[in-house]
Amino acid sequence: MSWIDLIAVMVAQRHSGREAVTASIDRINFITPILIGDHVHLLAMVNYVGRTSMEVGVRVNRENPYTGEITRATTAYLSFVALDPNRKPALVPGLILETETEKRRFEEGRLRVENAREFSKKIREGRK
Repeated sequence: MSWIDLIAVMVAQRHSGREAVTASIDRINFITPILIGDHVHLLAMVNYVGRTSMEVGVRVNRENPYTGEITRATTAYLSFVALDPNRKPALVPGLILETETEKRRFEEGRLRVENAREFSKKIREGRK
């Protein structure tokens, strides 16, 4: 799981041009186990950006080193906040959405962020 966070923060920092910190690991789906000896491929992309935050999606594939068969092993969604030199939240550049896939990922990310906010609000209200 640390590999997922490492590649995701690299992508968040590259997109924002700033230091970025993990705000939350929103979801990890374990689909297929990675076996000892498998080669592991990680792919990360910024799906959604807010004012100071970004959602990064990570796909983890396993490759059988003998057959070359590649199988999806894990998907994860993480949220990051960009920081200015004073370690305060900093504005993040928007995404240029060119393909239908990029537009779909952005909308799905927006919905995940909205759902997470609603869930957090319900948790806070339940504690009162």
